[in-house]
Amino acid sequence: MLDWISDKILAAVRWFPGWLVEESSPTFFVVRTMFALMLVVFIFYLIAMWPSRDSIARHVGRMINVISRRR
Repeated sequence: MLDWISDKILAAVRWFPGWLVEESSPTFFVVRTMFALMLVVFIFYLIAMWPSRDSIARHVGRMINVISRRR
């Protein structure tokens, strides 16, 4: 199961940098690693913020109300 998930993540990580950098380029490994790290950080961010998404939406709504009142 973990192998299947890692294969899907690696496929996604190889797909996008292929548009930006040629795969035979020496910097392709660095670009692919950067995108993999960004994907892992984004997944952890989503997991960490899942319980507090209601409070985030509430605070964003309050800020929008404050900004719109000043105009």
